[in-house]
Amino acid sequence: MTMLLPKFELHQPTTVADAVALAKKFGADADFLSGGTDLLPNYKCGLNARKHVISLQHIDDLKHIDATSIGAGVTLTEIEHNTDVPAGVREAAGHIASPLLRESGTLGGNLMLDNRCHFFNQSYFWRNSLGYCLKADGDRCHVVPKINVDGQSVLNDKVCVATHSSDLAPMLIALGADATFIGPDGERTVKLNDFYYGDGIERYERKPGEILVKVTLPEWALNVRSGWKKLAPRQSIDFSVVGVGIALDLDGDKVSKLRVGLGAVDTTPVLFDYSGKEARKAPHHYLLVDSTKDMPEVIGKALTDELIETIATHVQTQAQPKLNVPMAPDYRKKMCGVLTRRLLKELRDQTA
Repeated sequence: MTMLLPKFELHQPTTVADAVALAKKFGADADFLSGGTDLLPNYKCGLNARKHVISLQHIDDLKHIDATSIGAGVTLTEIEHNTDVPAGVREAAGHIASPLLRESGTLGGNLMLDNRCHFFNQSYFWRNSLGYCLKADGDRCHVVPKINVDGQSVLNDKVCVATHSSDLAPMLIALGADATFIGPDGERTVKLNDFYYGDGIERYERKPGEILVKVTLPEWALNVRSGWKKLAPRQSIDFSVVGVGIALDLDGDKVSKLRVGLGAVDTTPVLFDYSGKEARKAPHHYLLVDSTKDMPEVIGKALTDELIETIATHVQTQAQPKLNVPMAPDYRKKMCGVLTRRLLKELRDQTA
């Protein structure tokens, strides 16, 4: 197999209803295509290609953007330059890939990004020589070869720990975003934090044939300080190996709201809500980060350097990066705390 695209039939609907009808018709034999900056490179590597590809590029209803609502078809460049959108979302969009790719990549594509792993994002020949992996064609995980089941260490043929590397997802989760889908059973809206699923293969709880149509931010997201920082081998092109998005609100010098979205260290984005009001649903497996464990008291306290250090240490302690993307896990774990610390200080010192 070469790095050429495999054969597939391309469908170009102009309405959401038509796209949903096509997805229902072709079932598991179809993929949705937005900007194509993630899906098509995977196809070239022979990764889980489908016979039918449904392009969403010509559906105008997916391209609306305002301060609290962003359509799934809005490009990353449009988000980056829209001053009505919260600062953290603009910053996250502006650090994805390169200027040229941001012209094609979309909000929906970034939120539905396939999880990444050294043993998955390789050519067909490379994977064939290894014996494949759980995420594509194989029957075992090479990152975590064994897991604990009922007190016994057994071969890991169940849990994929490929890393979720979206930049926008953890930032939007920190800002309390909802995601709206339309599918054969109608429309539904869920918390974006609840959408992602703790498995590197399944990735999220999307019902068959559903299309992500938009994300919606609560009004409070427009009135808080927000920002984004990422670690990557290169700040252009490369996927994040750590990403931190923060939504912070201060009453004087005291914290009234603090939500930290941590990306690229787990199979899902991770939310640290220091009010204790929102947490991820019961984890799919014990290898996931538990953001609520040993959570310090933050709300109502002055955001001193000492408190910032406490928060950064908590984020760093709970992070569990795996050896499946560039840079060593212990370095990435440390950088979770470093980026949290830097960003909190920057947001605290912003002119209100």
